[in-house]
Amino acid sequence: MEPLVIKRVMPCSKRQLFDAWSKPSVMARWFFASQTPVKESTVRNSFTVGGSYSLTMHLQTGDYTMSGDYVEITRYTRIAFTWSSHIIEGSLVQLDFRELSPNRTELTLTQTRFPSAEVRASHDQGWSGCLASLERFVAAEYGSA
Repeated sequence: MEPLVIKRVMPCSKRQLFDAWSKPSVMARWFFASQTPVKESTVRNSFTVGGSYSLTMHLQTGDYTMSGDYVEITRYTRIAFTWSSHIIEGSLVQLDFRELSPNRTELTLTQTRFPSAEVRASHDQGWSGCLASLERFVAAEYGSA
């Protein structure tokens, strides 16, 4: 099955974007697939290769937990981790960060190991919502006034 590849240009530095994916206190503020979560996400992680993470999104339709292990961390360039939830087990997500200018960074998210086209489509929709939340967060947090 084809991998899911989503590219977005974010209005922040590569380091700020990397930190948004690695620090639980920052991740909790944007990592949800809805524009109106019930509350911030609950995030725990041990951000090291072999370390694990757990993320619970608190949405109107319920709480959704994802978890996995970090398999690659190249500071400010790449993060790769396994991704498991109620609809998928052991998928692989890779994030690549490419700074276009001091306040513009291209994020490429690649996810593989889908069991079906339906699960892939669900993740495409979910990641699109999460990345929209991330873009709003970095624009508000780091955007120029």
